[in-house]
Amino acid sequence: MATKLHKEFLSDPAGLDLPALRQLLRSIQAERQHRAEKVEVLEDRLQASNHELAFRQHEADVSRADLYRLQRADRPSWMTKVTDLLGSEESRVEAYEKQTAEARNSLEHFLRLELTQVFGRRTRDERGFVPHDDEMIQKSEAEILREGPGLRIQSYRTSGTLRDTVLVTYVAPYSEQKRHISYRVAEDTTVKTLKEDVCTYWGLNEVEFVLKLANNSKAHDSLKVMEAFRAHEESHLMLVYKTPKNISIMSFEHGDILPRSGRKRLKTLTPGAISAGGPSPGPRGADVPLRRSEANKSLAEEMLLLPGLFKFMTQRDRNAKKHLERLKLRRLCAYLTMALLTAFTIGLIRPPGVGYECVTGISEAFTGGVHSGPFDAIGSPEEIYSWLEDTVSAQVFTEDSMLREYNYLVGYLQVLTQRVAEPSSSTCYGPEGLNFSSLPCVHSSFHYDTAETSQPQIQQYFEDKVGKDGRSMSKPWEHQPGVTSGAGSASGAFDANDGAGQSLEYQLQYVPLSTVRNAFLEDLRFLRSVGWLSSSQTRALHVSFVAYNANYLTWIWSRYSFDLSAFGTVHPLQHVVPFRPHLAEYGLDGELVVSDWARSCLLLFIFFEVYRDARHAQKDQGDAWKRWKHFRGLQVLMDLSLTVIFLVSLGYRISYYTSEPSVSYAVSHVYNFRDAGQVAESYGVQVCLEAVLLALCLYRFVYFLRVSRHVFLIWRSVARSAYRLARISLVLLLLWLGFVVLSLSVGSRFHNCNRTLGFTMSCSLLMMSGDVRVAQLEPGESFRVVSVLLLFCFGKLVLANVWLAMLMQEYHTARVEAGSSSAYKWREYDWVRWILFWPFDRLYLKLRPSITPVKPFEG
Repeated sequence: MATKLHKEFLSDPAGLDLPALRQLLRSIQAERQHRAEKVEVLEDRLQASNHELAFRQHEADVSRADLYRLQRADRPSWMTKVTDLLGSEESRVEAYEKQTAEARNSLEHFLRLELTQVFGRRTRDERGFVPHDDEMIQKSEAEILREGPGLRIQSYRTSGTLRDTVLVTYVAPYSEQKRHISYRVAEDTTVKTLKEDVCTYWGLNEVEFVLKLANNSKAHDSLKVMEAFRAHEESHLMLVYKTPKNISIMSFEHGDILPRSGRKRLKTLTPGAISAGGPSPGPRGADVPLRRSEANKSLAEEMLLLPGLFKFMTQRDRNAKKHLERLKLRRLCAYLTMALLTAFTIGLIRPPGVGYECVTGISEAFTGGVHSGPFDAIGSPEEIYSWLEDTVSAQVFTEDSMLREYNYLVGYLQVLTQRVAEPSSSTCYGPEGLNFSSLPCVHSSFHYDTAETSQPQIQQYFEDKVGKDGRSMSKPWEHQPGVTSGAGSASGAFDANDGAGQSLEYQLQYVPLSTVRNAFLEDLRFLRSVGWLSSSQTRALHVSFVAYNANYLTWIWSRYSFDLSAFGTVHPLQHVVPFRPHLAEYGLDGELVVSDWARSCLLLFIFFEVYRDARHAQKDQGDAWKRWKHFRGLQVLMDLSLTVIFLVSLGYRISYYTSEPSVSYAVSHVYNFRDAGQVAESYGVQVCLEAVLLALCLYRFVYFLRVSRHVFLIWRSVARSAYRLARISLVLLLLWLGFVVLSLSVGSRFHNCNRTLGFTMSCSLLMMSGDVRVAQLEPGESFRVVSVLLLFCFGKLVLANVWLAMLMQEYHTARVEAGSSSAYKWREYDWVRWILFWPFDRLYLKLRPSITPVKPFEG
């Protein structure tokens, strides 16, 4: 049908109607597409045939060489004797070349003698050359020494440090004709001098030509010829014709350079044009062109008005596939294995759900409000006494309590108080001239200088009770430093508690347990009568003990603190941390040792690959400095951080391996109180380090997933947008600090969230993320309402939108740079290079040389 329509169209083009023409066009387009597909198939066959031909030719050469070797080995002895008499083929060739050289030398000597008799004898230097001062450049002795013994004569493809010869190629304008000439240059020869010489040689005007390098970049006239090339670049220059400049201007350009005001502007306008406001006739009756602002601008010029739009709309595909060279499957598997082993280690050290169950069970027993009011609602010393008498005594010193039913309580219960000296007028500070003798002041914080050292009433009461009825041998009236009591530092509501003070200690395994409970309640009644807890002297109260849960093989350190301020307010805090004092006694030693050894081997492999990346960067760039610059990259720093964190975590784990066994640790609690805060916190730090290590492994794993085009686009978009945001991070940080100071100054009087700088920073970050519950807004706080609203707008409207705009722009830029998805379709050669490692990849390519892609011809 298409052939019939084609013939009708050729015979009578005007005879076909519109539907027939459309059908004819579709058939022609289909035929063209079919031919293009055939051509593509034929090109693939041609490429495969070329590969096969090259492989067969190589086999033929190898077979020919083997045949020649076998023929020489199997020929008879008489032929060998004849060859020895006549000489080998190589010796005959050498004899012929020697004879030819002697004949040439004799002929040159004869011609030199004849020319000397006719033209006279010319002077020569010590090397036998005729000097030409106006044409040749003589080398100095320093230059000769710089060349070395093997580089006396250098070509334009130089490999030494001194370039004395350059090849200049003249490309004739509007023609494919090329001419070549080599020039000897000195160290101070400039590009301008060389251009003048070659233009004089070829009879050209030096103003109309320019010298360019092989990469089509112009060589500046003032640049020295020896410094115009890279280290391994050919000394090759191209003499090309300059691009003629456009000396004619457009009408709107002529309008832009006209005067805009003054007498010169009036000279270009006629009186009628001035009154009408239109253009006036210019020279020779032509109208004066409008300015560019008054004329219609092109789309490109309209895009130039918006920053970045023209660059974004005119970007091209850059075939961003360079990153695929060093993304190998072995490194992807190494980081994935490292991440899995780290997750396995975290699961062994702190099994999922175990920590939550242990912490929740003990916390609910003491803070759930079963025996007294809720723990978080405690706000006075009387409520603290009630919590100690009802909740602590019922859970700790009762045989059938929920705490003792599922846990084994180890050692002693410690009740530690941190009291300051009595109020006095000497501690008052204020303006000069005011008398504070009648106004005693208290110490607002507890430390070594302000601590109370003597308590006569408590000493008189406890002197004959120490060591009796489950009490320990410690003296509650004496001040003990933190090192002596063994208590680790803990964060409080206002200050960090160092574990110093006066402590009451009670045995948790005393028999009968009711005796200890009665002694504990009796001591509390006495302490309440003497004002042991008061806002004037008491700054903190800590209740600490250690429990062991046999069901989960976990130790739990518990510490309940009450911070009392100088104004009488009470802030309850709790610290419940699960831990294990020794790792080798819970069936974890074998798994952890294997995991640590495997991860150590993986780290060695990773650093070997980092060194190979550095060598690849040096080979690719041709500069040794690139190797050391590679070690300062972000990804290498991530690998270094990964190694350092692993070594620190391994050090923590080794300290737990070499620590005292769990039985000895439990026995040590029997003789005196031993606070487990430092051991528990160190165990938690170890788990946190492993979590950071896991995050770094996953980061590097995703980095090597960039072999996928989708992951590469997302990675590059996030990385570039983060880099752009980091450039303005200082401004954003200063703005955020301004909001923090504003919130601290406005809300520090009323709200717990703004009582310190650290709390204010945390609450501001939560509010920026959208959590308005921490704001605690109340009616009448107009200034704080405004500050919270401004902070929310800064976080949601400014910061989030700026980041989103940067991310979207960088995503579209990366998508265009990466090109089409068809460029990422791998073939067998790409899969071999990605999966196999040296030397297996080379062995596979030798077995299948036909899959190696043909390098493009660079002519």
